[in-house]
Amino acid sequence: MPAENPILPATYDIVWSGIVVAGLILTIWAMVSILRSGFDPRARLVWAIIVLLLPVVGAALWFYYRTLPRCAA
Repeated sequence: MPAENPILPATYDIVWSGIVVAGLILTIWAMVSILRSGFDPRARLVWAIIVLLLPVVGAALWFYYRTLPRCAA
């Protein structure tokens, strides 16, 4: 059995690091999108809180919700 090289990270470390970085990028992208949206400030605050509390799920919900057609009230 070959000895592990302590300098090189294990494959699962690289995969998990990639997942974390992708989640962070998705969250930042969602926050920028929320700030640039045409929603009123209270709605943007609620969406920002949702995205911060549920990073990946909240960002996915935001990107889905913003594409839905809004009816004029």
